[in-house]
Formats: sequence, structure tokens, C-alpha cells
Amino acid sequence: MQNDTFQILAPYYNLIMTRVRYDRWENRLIDLRKLIQNETQSPLHLDIACGTGTLIQRLSKYGWNSIGIDISPAMIYTAKQLYPYIPTLVGDMCSLPFNNSFNIISCLFDSINFLLDEEDIYRSIYSMASCIKENGIIYFDCVTEQMVKQYYNDCQWKENYKDFKTVWDSSYNPSTKTATLSILVQGKGWTVVRQRIYPTNVYLNAIKEAGLTLLASVDAHTWDHIDSGTVRIDFICSKSPSERLIHHFRQIQQKIMIESQLSLRND
Repeated sequence: MQNDTFQILAPYYNLIMTRVRYDRWENRLIDLRKLIQNETQSPLHLDIACGTGTLIQRLSKYGWNSIGIDISPAMIYTAKQLYPYIPTLVGDMCSLPFNNSFNIISCLFDSINFLLDEEDIYRSIYSMASCIKENGIIYFDCVTEQMVKQYYNDCQWKENYKDFKTVWDSSYNPSTKTATLSILVQGKGWTVVRQRIYPTNVYLNAIKEAGLTLLASVDAHTWDHIDSGTVRIDFICSKSPSERLIHHFRQIQQKIMIESQLSLRND
């Protein structure tokens, strides 16, 4: 297996990421769960690029049957230490070891942007399509060029925690559409991660080629149309969705749009 990018960072990851809005992804998944026809049973859920298992841990209180998969052995090891009751395994999102197994698949926190080869976008979405059941829901997100230009373009900063300090350095190469984030955990060493920004059409074409039906591609924060200010995009798709599911999804989307507008007004 390739070198583990998160070997140094994994034990500190949850402390570093305390500001991440896991609650938004949790709420979206709870909404999308309503699309599963048999709501009396716990959904079978796969969280791809699960990291240390935080999202699955949050969903466990609703009785979800979730499995986490991540390419980083260090992240999976940390997940097992933190949440030993959560089933997790090491694996590649481009070749998932399941078939027609899940009601819901999530791949969030712009994890798909870590795929630096465009062909891997197609491979990963095709692999998700192979794992999802008919009428199942796939929910993934990506960041846009606006995001990296706004927040990670040649920025440096330091953060102090109770028992350790970090130094952050970010850059963006517009010619290759690649963002690089270097994180130093003082006394431990550097972690360097790279993400690539893809045109929205790459994801849309991959969804179509995988035989999935796109339900929506929306601004992640408003669940409305994508525009020049969009920093994160949510994609929701399904395999062979029924007319009932599509109609129900439109109702849920409208509800989320209204809630998002109210939330933005109150921020």
C-alpha cells in the first residue's frame, strides 16, 4: 500500500478539526434518510473517507448501521481507538469491496478532491454506484476554486492547543488546479496533503456514466443554485429512483433551502 499521508496527523485530527461543521452533514443525511422506503429499519450506510469516524459516531445515536472506509491505516487505527464499536476498514474509494449493499453512501468533507487524477473521479463514482442498492442515495461533496482562492491561497498561520502546536502553510497552483496544504505538528513532523479542483461537469459526467440519476447539484450552504460565490457543492444522486423518491426529494430539498435561508439570516 502507498505511504500513509495521515500517519503523523491522525492522532491529532479530531482536536484540529473541532471547528468543522459535522452537524450540517449529519442533518443532511438525516433528511436524506427519509427517502429510504422502509423507514422503520435502520439504513445500511457506507461512509467513504470516514477518517477518524466522527460522522458515523454522530449518526450512531439514530441507530444507523454504518461502515466506515478510509485509505489511511492511521486514520482507521485512530477511529478504532476512539469508537471501537464502529466497524471500519482500510480501502480505496476507487475500488470499494462491496456490491449492491447499501441504502445510503456518503463521501463528504471534499474527500473526492483528494483524487488527483481525473480518471479516478470516474472510477470512484462508478464504484459507489456498484455498492448502492436500487432507490439508494449517494451524497458526496467537493470544494470549488472559489474556496481555495478565498481561504487557502498562499496563507500561513499557527494554532495552539493544550498539548501541542501546529503550523499551517497553503498554496494554490491555478495552472494545475492543485491546492497544497502543509501542516506541521511541532515535534512530530509535517503532513502534506493535496487536492485538485475539477469543473462541475466532470462530476456530472461521471455520475451519468456510472448509470446514476442526478437528483441535485447545489450550493452546499444554501441548497440553491450554484453561482460564482459557491465554495462547496453537494451532489445527491440515486440508482434507478422511483417517481415517489424523486417527488419526495424535491420536497426535502425545498425544506432544506428554507432552513438554510433562515440559518444564514441568524448567523
